[in-house]
Amino acid sequence: MTESGRLEGQGRDHVAAWFGFDTRQQKTVTMRMATSLISVEQAKRNLAMEIAPGDTFDGVQARAASAWDELLGRVELPGATAADKRQLYSNLYRLFLYPNEAFENTGTAEHPDYRYASPFSAKAGADTPTQTGARVIAGKPYVNNGLWDTYRTAWPAYVLLTPKLAGDMIDGFVQQYRDGGWIARWSSPGFADLMVGTSADVAFADAWNKGVRNFDVHSFYQAALKDATVPSEVPGAGRKGIERSVFHGYVDNSTDEGLSWSMAGYLNDFGIGELAQSLADAHEGNDPYAGHYADDARYFRGRSLGYANLFNPELGFFVGRKPDGTWRTDAAHFDPKAWGGDYTETNAWNMSFDSVQDGQGLANLYGGREGLIKKLDAFFAAGTDFNVGAYGDVIHEMLEARDVRMGQYGHSNQPSHHILYMYDLAGQPWKTQDKVRDALSRLYMGDEIGQGYPGDEDNGEMSGWWLFSAAGFYPLRMGTPTYAIGAPYFPQMLIHLENGKTIDIRAPKVSDRNRYIQGVTLNGKPYERSWLSHADLTQGAELVFDMGPGASRWGAGDADGLPSVTVGANPPSPWVDLVDAAKGVVTIDGDATAARALSDNTSATEATLHGKQPGVQVHFEQARRVAMYTLTSSSKEGHDPRDWSLEASTDGVHWKTLDRRHHEGFPWRRQTRAFNVATPGDYTYYRWRADDGKDVALSEIEWLGTAPAH
Repeated sequence: MTESGRLEGQGRDHVAAWFGFDTRQQKTVTMRMATSLISVEQAKRNLAMEIAPGDTFDGVQARAASAWDELLGRVELPGATAADKRQLYSNLYRLFLYPNEAFENTGTAEHPDYRYASPFSAKAGADTPTQTGARVIAGKPYVNNGLWDTYRTAWPAYVLLTPKLAGDMIDGFVQQYRDGGWIARWSSPGFADLMVGTSADVAFADAWNKGVRNFDVHSFYQAALKDATVPSEVPGAGRKGIERSVFHGYVDNSTDEGLSWSMAGYLNDFGIGELAQSLADAHEGNDPYAGHYADDARYFRGRSLGYANLFNPELGFFVGRKPDGTWRTDAAHFDPKAWGGDYTETNAWNMSFDSVQDGQGLANLYGGREGLIKKLDAFFAAGTDFNVGAYGDVIHEMLEARDVRMGQYGHSNQPSHHILYMYDLAGQPWKTQDKVRDALSRLYMGDEIGQGYPGDEDNGEMSGWWLFSAAGFYPLRMGTPTYAIGAPYFPQMLIHLENGKTIDIRAPKVSDRNRYIQGVTLNGKPYERSWLSHADLTQGAELVFDMGPGASRWGAGDADGLPSVTVGANPPSPWVDLVDAAKGVVTIDGDATAARALSDNTSATEATLHGKQPGVQVHFEQARRVAMYTLTSSSKEGHDPRDWSLEASTDGVHWKTLDRRHHEGFPWRRQTRAFNVATPGDYTYYRWRADDGKDVALSEIEWLGTAPAH
């Protein structure tokens, strides 16, 4: 090596950029490159453990090829063309490029000691030219993942193809919580303040509910609970607007892209609720949180229906609300093709179908399944033009969505990935089959640089969508062990599972013309439902599809849609605070200021309740049924209630105890916790009374039920 230099400007002056070599005698330059985030000495150790002194370039390349062959070989296309195989293995390659290991072996190959330079907590000192100033901590974190992009497709693909690795990676993200107190929304590698939603919540709950068990589920559950119930002091972690949204049921438009924050919150609340139910049904005997899972399951399922709060029936679209609860816009100024504002990298059309957790409830907002079908049909017929909206200028996602040429459907980005499968929920799966085939055959074409993907291939998201859709099923309702059926793209695909079983998917007559399912057999038996269970696949399965040129009624029965939270034809019923919905009057021993602080729908205010048995009372003009209640801790350590009772009365004189709690706790400041009412009934008076024998402080109390009829 004879010379080197740096690039100047753009903040890169300290970065080595180029090296020059003396090649007068030897034209071949062989380099051995080592990296470490810890130290120069650790980089040398990494090199010594990974590349032996006698290794050659060809030998290292062969080892890498063997590792990739083992991973990519999980999926096969018997008899496929070279172009089809390039498409498959390019997608698998992209899928498995992320997330990345952030840990290093500071021990030996025989006695490993895995540690990492932490980007999640405060530094231990100053950086030097040879040593990081970051804290060096034991653990095996994984980093570099935009979970908003990957949760719908890439993570469920890891769970299906490599469940052991999926569990290791999930625990690597949970290490972020164990270290820095949160799981990053977007890890790059630390807490990047990008995108909306704490999407690890539903992605990792989905993995647990599909049988992945090799991660610390207790720590993960607490991390997800913190995401959903605690305002974050870290800009790149937690949910924005949560100090109000917990109580309003939506993120208002004082938070940028509030509607998308809301919708992501509902999906993640659903995932938490599903995991809570799983842990309520089966948990370790020494789990200290065991008694609370059932309450959480009920609470978060109710919260997952909050999307109904943002449906504007006059406009027929989901629209943001202002802090005072009024709509962000009216019919005279509303354009569903306008991007931004309420919506993250999309518009109102594409956010019309986001609530996959509650397909029946969503359909009911549109007037039933026929209404949902009409809305979907209108979406694909709406034209490809767009309004730059709040962005004020064209962003690449707009052009990519236009170029998909499927109406307003923007396959180029994550908010639209699931929409083609919504026809399954609506009872017309043949339209899913048709449109998925269209997307696969047109949008992933080409082998040259710049070709092959229709838009954002962030950390494997677009590749994951291709893989599932080409196989003929898709993880539509994340958080549950189910898949919506599309239709296979190839005559045969083999998926070799980690447990030694194989999913053999056959569609011998499939083609661009024969794109419609005429019938399906699962392990030799007729199968009529438009969805599969994870267990159907992981025990090994032979799925045979009879394909034809015309749409059929296969899978279109009324009972064939994926399950929903809402049952029947009623609109979805999210939790409401009956103090707001039924105009209850809150009193605290004549302290009007404290009463307002505990009922003003924000955790930014708080009140201290005085006395040996301080309490809060609410009175309704008509009898109301409080089904759950929430308490939000104050900003002060050491003032949380631990023991309390909830009582009710029809006359304000004679009281009945409905619920009693002992030895409770709030691990975080301004945390909202939910409690089921053990024996609910219809009462005009309710009161909550602390039994701690001292003053206690709270930020908010909610009295939850369903909205009263008008």
